[in-house]
Amino acid sequence: MKTQNGISEIQYLDINNTKQYVLLRGKDKNNPVLLFLHGGPGASATALLRKFNSELEDHFTVVYWDQRNAGKSYRKKTPKEEIKVAKYIQDVDTLVAYLKSRFKVGKIFLVGHSWGARLGLYSVQRHPENYMAYVGVGQELAAYEGELLSYQYTLNKAKEKNHLKALKDLQESGPPQSGEFTTMYKNGFWGLVKQKDWLLKMGGERYGKTDYTDWIFSILFSGEYSFLDLVKYSRASGFSAGNIIYDPDFNNYDFFKQLPEVKVPVFFISGAYDYNTPWELVERYHNTLKAPHKEFIKFEKSGHSPVFEEPEKFNKEIIRIYKTVKDK
Repeated sequence: MKTQNGISEIQYLDINNTKQYVLLRGKDKNNPVLLFLHGGPGASATALLRKFNSELEDHFTVVYWDQRNAGKSYRKKTPKEEIKVAKYIQDVDTLVAYLKSRFKVGKIFLVGHSWGARLGLYSVQRHPENYMAYVGVGQELAAYEGELLSYQYTLNKAKEKNHLKALKDLQESGPPQSGEFTTMYKNGFWGLVKQKDWLLKMGGERYGKTDYTDWIFSILFSGEYSFLDLVKYSRASGFSAGNIIYDPDFNNYDFFKQLPEVKVPVFFISGAYDYNTPWELVERYHNTLKAPHKEFIKFEKSGHSPVFEEPEKFNKEIIRIYKTVKDK
């Protein structure tokens, strides 16, 4: 970034004995530090964030991080045992310690999306002193209840459309029975995969779109990834998501019980068409959560990813949120 005090820097940091990709960008290194936790696990958001949300670099030092074994942090020989919730939480702690030291700041502005939002809640629960505020986008909250609401939405839409193939698949798997991802459906993990596929096609994942073609091309033609990086991207996503489901800590989570109170200002941004992490559940959690400051913000033309679906509005909201908390 060509400003007198700007920063544009790529690093491969040693984070808990793994090399992980970190891109630091901002117009002024004295601006507050914003760390974004992407979803998945394994689904790096660096390319999409740089395309849709680079405006934030005018106001923050933005930390684009490919989590362990995601995107440019992917390593072919990563042991399956390294894909654990506890490992990710430790990685956040280590990275945040580095950022606080590097930029001489007391607190980080934390934003998480989907899985990253779940990781964000774990992080503020563990070390609230590290964060000025937390923003959860498409917030994961409860394994069983979230999936039940998601399934019910998809089934109802399939009935409305009289979509026989969707109805057949959804009725074969039946509703989720538990918060254990490998066995929550009668036909196992395949039932979960099918449900999410139909959810997208039934309009419960994105606003006005039923596939990811545009985002795939955005990643493909971004300057952030080479073709080889894109191959790694796909492998990383499949490997991480396919292995973390066997970690007991990944299953049966319920923040209504596990985290009824947080010690930092909390903001939830949900899309009105999000039935991946259903917005009604997020609003309900917001209403019961104890926090020094809290807000629930609904984007009317978004599904699960307001950060990319309504980026201009999202960027303005993040800037507003910072102004709200900076003097608290």
